[in-house]
Amino acid sequence: MTSLLVLGLAWPTLADEKPLEQEAGWQKARERSGIQVYRRDAPDTPFKEFMAVAEISASVEAVLAVLQDVEIGVEWVENVEQMRLLEQIDADRSLTYTYSEAPWPVADRDAVVLNHYIHDTETGQVRLEQKGLPEAIEPVKGAVRVPRLESLWVLTPVSPTVTRVHYRVLTDPGGRLPAWLINQVTVSQPYHTLRGLREQVTRTAANSR
Repeated sequence: MTSLLVLGLAWPTLADEKPLEQEAGWQKARERSGIQVYRRDAPDTPFKEFMAVAEISASVEAVLAVLQDVEIGVEWVENVEQMRLLEQIDADRSLTYTYSEAPWPVADRDAVVLNHYIHDTETGQVRLEQKGLPEAIEPVKGAVRVPRLESLWVLTPVSPTVTRVHYRVLTDPGGRLPAWLINQVTVSQPYHTLRGLREQVTRTAANSR
């Protein structure tokens, strides 16, 4: 993939853009360790949409490298025990598989995800749009296929060495779990995932020295 990020140059301003957390409906649910978590009602589903926001002391390019490294995803993505690449469709799109173990009596979950990276050459911002494709591969015995998964990562350069990260996710886990219970539990997922990303970026940088 051709890098669209050039360190050392002045970044075009994004000050006129409204932060995602200022969109209609978001309510702050948690703030800890520099990570803010918001939630809001979503149309056409009883499941709430969640978003986590934080700044990471690394370039957009460094954060992007971790997001694109499927092999290390299990080390930082919350509640994911397996992650593998199914198909590299083109330079900016891929199909991945994830498997999440669940405590008894809840069944394990798996998901097939289409990943699409979008680069803004003027601002240096990178977006990763993710959408579940539950019918893309055959069902896996012992797992409930997640019927709906929509998530968005937005990496915005604050400076050449600081990136603001927004992670937004809406999931219907399938099965018979009540929405009110999922909504209570899911608030921790974006927080731990974004914290895990921040820690993984630090580890990756340390290992490359």
